Amino acid sequence: MDVPAPPRQQPSFDQDDIPNPGADTNADAGGKDERTEQDKETDRKLAERLSRLIEDANAKCTPLCKMIRKHIENMETQKEEDRDEGELVKNIKPLIEQAEKILSETNGAVRGADPDNRLSNKAKRNMQDHKATPEEQRLAEALKVLVEEVGGTIEWAKDKLDAFPKAKRDLGPLLDALGQPLTQIVGGVGLLLAGVLNLVGRLFSGLGLDSLLKGIVAATGLDKIYRSLGLDKWLNAK
Repeated sequence: MDVPAPPRQQPSFDQDDIPNPGADTNADAGGKDERTEQDKETDRKLAERLSRLIEDANAKCTPLCKMIRKHIENMETQKEEDRDEGELVKNIKPLIEQAEKILSETNGAVRGADPDNRLSNKAKRNMQDHKATPEEQRLAEALKVLVEEVGGTIEWAKDKLDAFPKAKRDLGPLLDALGQPLTQIVGGVGLLLAGVLNLVGRLFSGLGLDSLLKGIVAATGLDKIYRSLGLDKWLNAK
């Protein structure tokens, strides 16, 4: 008898990662940008580098997500007596594993892009909110695509697999595993460049998909960090 695997815990950032809300923060996106010119240039280069990393992940993962959806849709069109859940698992499992590998590598690269130990040095973390730069807008769009394609496919597939319990038993844990590096990527970008998630949140709000991003942000603990800094306007939106 198969013993179900224990549920995977979503990774989160320690509560100690929350910076001092009174330390050099400017919560008004339309307010004065208090960053130095050196900080601005560092952030610009960081946003460019992160954009390239995530755009590369999108180029590799989007086709895999489309194939996952296609296999499940094909299964749905078959007569119940013709459905082979074992074949569905055989087709989808390597696609999920490949996507997870890509995102895990991307997550490592995102953390390797940390220019001045922002992820570990709380005192120097630049959390000021400011008018979005073109580089940050590009990064926000790339991150939106990643969350929409990968996160959206995970949720869609879980819902569809309810009709195929044998396949869900095998594929459910793999889909959960795929969500972990996605969550860490969003969390890493959110800590490196705080304003980018505000941009992504507004993009998703316009599409009615902001609950997807809010769920990921809550899983990392970033919602607590953002609220402590007053950067949570889109998180509070209904």
